[in-house]
Order: sequence, then structure tokens, then C-alpha cells
Amino acid sequence: MVALIVGGSRGIGAGIVDAFARAGATTLFTHTGQPHYAEQVQKMLDQLRADGCQVEAAVADACEPETTKAVVEQATRDFGRLDVLVANVGQNLVRPAEATSTQSWQQMIDVNLSSAFYAVRAVLPTMLHAGGGRILFVGSSTVYDGGGGAIDYAAAKAGLVGMMRYLARNYARHGIRTNVIHPAVIETDLLRERYADAAKKQLLIDQVPIGRLGQPADVAGLAVFLASSWGGFICGQEILVDGGRTFYRSGP
Repeated sequence: MVALIVGGSRGIGAGIVDAFARAGATTLFTHTGQPHYAEQVQKMLDQLRADGCQVEAAVADACEPETTKAVVEQATRDFGRLDVLVANVGQNLVRPAEATSTQSWQQMIDVNLSSAFYAVRAVLPTMLHAGGGRILFVGSSTVYDGGGGAIDYAAAKAGLVGMMRYLARNYARHGIRTNVIHPAVIETDLLRERYADAAKKQLLIDQVPIGRLGQPADVAGLAVFLASSWGGFICGQEILVDGGRTFYRSGP
């Protein structure tokens, strides 16, 4: 299995890279190449390679379609195939709808939705030629509960669902399965920063019926399952990974 994770240098993306690589997949992930992430990316590569995993990284701006296309073409040449695409790029800037500028709206749509489309468009010819593939979008529970802190983020993540349904309906017959994973309350570096106050963090945990925050591995394990033969009859689905929080209700 050859897997491409678009946006894999940190957080949920890094967890997905780790899971696919340790499951035996030849794993390629993209990152922005920003200097403050360079050390983290190299550490990931060194550790996984030391553990016998086949993993590569490529610098690419996911919002630039030609850059994404070039990564896909290079991966196909290097590995001879591309079985799995995980579109994980995301950004969320918390602010009210009335304070959202046109520029900010477009930026969030580009990052959270257009980047996924560019990746899908690039991989489809390879998957069609191979007779199949698996496409996974990393969405958000905001699609269900209206949370997430920003109208543009919510709209973009909902757009992933529409794209997934289109692909599932029109490409499953070609052996290409498409699904969306909706994470929530996953303990990434960004969440730790936002909930650095212990009391505030505990209030968040109290909203999760399972009684803990999620980990990137919770999302990554599902991604590997959906990409494997075990998930071979799952297509066109949205799956929440949130410990039950989305349907949490205070009081009886």
C-alpha cells in the first residue's frame, strides 16, 4: 500500500503518518516547509526510518494546485502506484461571522476545502488507471454541532462532505472508496495551547462522555482501518471520532 497524507507534519496529520507507516504502508506526507516545523519533520522521519518504516516527506503548498499535482506525479513515478489519499490540511481562526472579511473567508475555503479538491483531482487519474483507491477527508464535528468558532471553517468542512458524497456516488464503481472522518477534542499541540489552563481543560473533558480527550492515534487508527481491506465495504460515510461529545447534553 502506498499512502499520501497531505498535511502530515503535526497533530492529527502526524498521527496518521505514523499509523500508516507502522502498518507497513509506503508513506509520503507533505508539509509547508516552514522553519519552525523542520526539526519536527526530521525527527518524525528519523524515528520511523529507524523503526524500519518506509516514509518520505515533500514540501508542498496544498493551496497551489500545480504543487500538489507535482507531488502526486513524483510519488507515482517513485512508487509505481498511489493507493490512498488522506486530505488533512486544515486551519481555523476563531471569530464571529460578522467580523469575517472576504479575504479571510476565501483563505479558509482555500485551505480547508480547495486544497482537498486539488489533491483529489491530482490522484484520480492514477487511481482510475490502477482500478481503485481510497480517499479520506479529515473534516470536523463542527459540521454536526455548528461549533468550531468560525463560519468559514464550518462552511469549508461541510463542503468536504458534499465532495465526498459526489465521489462516493460517481467513483465507487471504479473501485475508489471515499469517506470523511470528523474529529473533535483531539489533544494536539494547538488544543493544549488553547486549553493551557487546567480548569478550562477539565471543563472540556467533562463534556466528553468517554471521560478523556482524544489522541491523534484515535483518528489515525480509523484512517488505517478505512484504507484497509477490513473497511472494504465502507463508502460514502461520515464517521465521528469525538468520544460522544457531539451528542453530549447537560442535565437529564
